[in-house]
Formats: sequence, structure tokens, C-alpha cells
Amino acid sequence: MKYYKFFVISAFVIYLYIVFHITLIDRSVGQRRHMIELFWEYKKLFETHSRYWVGQIGGNIIMLMPLGFMLPLISKKFKKFTPDVLTGFLLSCFIETVQYFTGRGLFEFDDIFNNTLGCFIGFFIYNILSNL
Repeated sequence: MKYYKFFVISAFVIYLYIVFHITLIDRSVGQRRHMIELFWEYKKLFETHSRYWVGQIGGNIIMLMPLGFMLPLISKKFKKFTPDVLTGFLLSCFIETVQYFTGRGLFEFDDIFNNTLGCFIGFFIYNILSNL
């Protein structure tokens, strides 16, 4: 069990590094930008039917799915919905806020929504698999 926990925590640290690399580290500094209209990406998707918007929305959902799945493996307190999904929401808020203040991305409510949804889906998958 000790090796299992070490493996899960190691994978989690690598996962977090990848998330921060994609969202913050590997981006050029630019101007502060924001889009506070909720579901604007969904509107663009339905207007244009472009794969670009599918990638934007889907990528943000997929990005935090592992968080929702891995947190309950690390600690019992995350086996409950609220702490798990709230952590995903707060991590997404942190990333978006840092992107805004550093100019390393566009602060979007859509990203926060999609990231949180991804964390919820990961938590849901964890619960299905843990009950099998």
C-alpha cells in the first residue's frame, strides 16, 4: 500500500506540473485580457460548428478530469463531492487569475466552468470504478 500511495502522489505531482506548464509556464507574457460572458465559447461553437471550439471546450473539460479522479486516491477527505469538486473549482480560479495578472492567457468564466465540470466528471468516474 505504501508503494501505491507513492505512485499516486508522484503521478499527481507530474500531472500538476503538466497543467501548470500548459496553462502558465509555456505561455508568453502579454496584455491582461478577460472574457466574463459565461458560455460564450458554446455560443461560438453552435454558430460556427468549428472544431476549434470543440477543442477549446473539450480540452478544458479533460484537463481537470484527472484531478477529480486522483484526489480521492490521495486522501479520504476527497472521497466526498464537495471537497473534491471545490478543489477543482479553486484550482481553475487560481490558474485563470494568474493568467490574467501575468498576461499569460485569457481569464474566462467558461474555462472555470469547463475545468470544474471536468473535475466533477473525474470524481464521477472515480466513484463508478471504486464501486465495482
